Amino acid sequence: MIRMPVTALALAATLAAAAPAAAQRVEERVDRTIAVQPGGTLTLKTFSGEVRITGTDRSEVVIRAVRRATRERLDRIQLEIESSGNDVRIEANRRPGRSRDNENNNVVETDFEIEVPRQYNLDLTTFSAPVVASGISGRHEIGGFSSSVRLTDVTGPIEARTFSGTIRIEAREWRDGDALDVKTFSGDIELRLPEGARADLEFNSFSGDLTSDLPLVLQSRRGRNVRASMNGGGTRMELRTFSGDATIRR
Repeated sequence: MIRMPVTALALAATLAAAAPAAAQRVEERVDRTIAVQPGGTLTLKTFSGEVRITGTDRSEVVIRAVRRATRERLDRIQLEIESSGNDVRIEANRRPGRSRDNENNNVVETDFEIEVPRQYNLDLTTFSAPVVASGISGRHEIGGFSSSVRLTDVTGPIEARTFSGTIRIEAREWRDGDALDVKTFSGDIELRLPEGARADLEFNSFSGDLTSDLPLVLQSRRGRNVRASMNGGGTRMELRTFSGDATIRR
C-alpha cells in the first residue's frame, strides 16, 4: 500500500476543488451607444455566438454584447469597439500583442444585438456565428464559415458567402445595379424578390438544382451551370453552390 502524507492529501484535495472553479464560464455584458449619421459602415469580426442587426430610425449605433468564457479569458481577450466618422468597427476577440496560445484558447463566445440607422452598410466576418439582419438599406458584405445568413427587408448590393450554412435573402426593393453575389458550399440559397425584379442570372453548382417562381429565359446551360435572364435581364445575380439548391420566390 502506498501511503501519502496528510499534507499532500490536503493539497491534492484543494487543487481538485479549485480546478473546476477556475475553469467555470461566466458572462460579461457590454453596452455601448455611438452617435452616427446614416450612410456609414458597421464592420464586425467575430468567431462564435449569434449576431442580430436591426435597422432603426435613429442616428446611432447601439451595441449590446454578451460575452461568455472563463474570467481569465475574458480579461485577456478584449471586445474592441472603435468609431471613426460615421463608421463603427467591432472586433470580438482582440488579443493585445502576439499570443502563442492555440486558437481555441483565444475565443470568447459573444452574442451581439446591434441597432444601426436604416441607411447603413454592413461588413461582417464570422466563423460559426449565425447572422440575422433586417430593415437595412446599403451595401452588405457578409462572410462566414459554418454560419447561416438571413437578411430580411433589405435593399442594396449584397455579397454573402459561407461554407456550410444556408443563405436566405428577402429584398424589400430590387433596383437596377444592385448586384447580388451569393456563394455557399453545402448550404442552400433561398431568395425572395419582388415580382418585377430584373436580373442577368448565373447559377453554378456541382449537384444542386435551381428553382424560380420568377420567369427565366434560358441563355445557355452546361450541366448544372445555367445562364438566364429574369424579367428581361438587368442586375447581375450570381448564385454558386456545391451541393446546395438555389430557390427564387416572389
